[in-house]
Amino acid sequence: MKNSLRTYKAAISGALLLSSSAIIPQAIASNGLFALGYGAKQVGIAGSGVAFPQDALIASINPAGVVFVGEQNNINLQYFSPSRGYSVEGPIGAFPPFPGATVHSDSENFFIPSMALSRSISSKASIGIAIYGNGGMNTDYASHDTPFGAGTFGADHTGVDYAQIFTNLNYSRKFADGKASWGIAAILNYSYLRMEGLNSFASFSADPSNLSDNGYDHAFGLGLRIGVLAEVTPGLRLAASYQTKIKNTFDDYAGLFTHGGEFDIPAHAQIGLAADIGPGVLTADIQQIQYSQSDAIGNTSRSLLTGGQLGDKVGFGWDDMTIYKVGYTWSQQDDLTWRIGASYGQQPIPSDEVTFSIVASGTIEQHYTAGFSKTLDNGNLLDVAFMYAPEKCVSGGHLFNPADSVELCMDQFSIDVGLSF
Repeated sequence: MKNSLRTYKAAISGALLLSSSAIIPQAIASNGLFALGYGAKQVGIAGSGVAFPQDALIASINPAGVVFVGEQNNINLQYFSPSRGYSVEGPIGAFPPFPGATVHSDSENFFIPSMALSRSISSKASIGIAIYGNGGMNTDYASHDTPFGAGTFGADHTGVDYAQIFTNLNYSRKFADGKASWGIAAILNYSYLRMEGLNSFASFSADPSNLSDNGYDHAFGLGLRIGVLAEVTPGLRLAASYQTKIKNTFDDYAGLFTHGGEFDIPAHAQIGLAADIGPGVLTADIQQIQYSQSDAIGNTSRSLLTGGQLGDKVGFGWDDMTIYKVGYTWSQQDDLTWRIGASYGQQPIPSDEVTFSIVASGTIEQHYTAGFSKTLDNGNLLDVAFMYAPEKCVSGGHLFNPADSVELCMDQFSIDVGLSF
């Protein structure tokens, strides 16, 4: 019965993966596992704008904003290039990774589409759909790049291919004489994951046969995002939104993730303001990502040293993350709009949790962005944004060789190009 259910699940997953690969082939993130923003307009102001609806992709951070963007169609393609690496210093221990030169991940180039549309159903209400992705753990460390060719954790290739795809079905409605709105979105989630190179941890696993190198597994989840937006005084808007935790379970990796394969997508919230200042709009947001809600992400890996098991209660040990975002949007002339932005959030990996996070390093703290929109001759809008995240490193003790120090480093660059019509 179990095998037949897995076969049925694999058939459905394969069909969905094939169709969704045309939408989001890879999903990468900047703030731990979460994207900085969705679409060139959001990225141009560093992911701020929960109180500043610019297009139908506002549904990804606040569905209450959709009712203010009218009827739109938005498509976006991002080129994303994260550079990641790790190094180990100290005496040669009994367990890899071993001391030596920096080892770089081979996964550095990704193309990430997103899209959205909105439709008015009355003077006070709108509906919409948005498709976008999160992720951030795509890594590939080859053994020939490691000291002695021993591999990161004793395997030829070590890393993860992981993506989360979201379909956001939203409804929004104005109230208070059109000066405020509320919105709600049903989130349909599909995630896929492949882990490689962790079989050396078999003795630490509650289910060694479902620990690593089992190909792609697939998970489906449901969530809810709610939001509000209001003009509290002329020229000043406030907004807030919240998305629930989404449950994901990967049966083929029941020996790796907590509670027999659970790898839940954490809940997160965002609040912010949009203020008319000078020739443009200033946006300032605070985003909170609750990594500790997901045991696979938040539980400590150090319990391995005291009898804890992978597949039971051992996780990556990440902390919750609070991100501060600010942006400014202004029009120089009727057909040209400019954007700049910056964000900061303390990276979520504690210094004593770096060893496991080699396969899922998310150390970025600062982002700097700029972009513009240009009205074309046919009336459509061309949107462009650039993002640079300077290198950030975090170091700490080797989990299994306490005399060694492990350092993780990452920097990022992206270009978004979108079309609004």
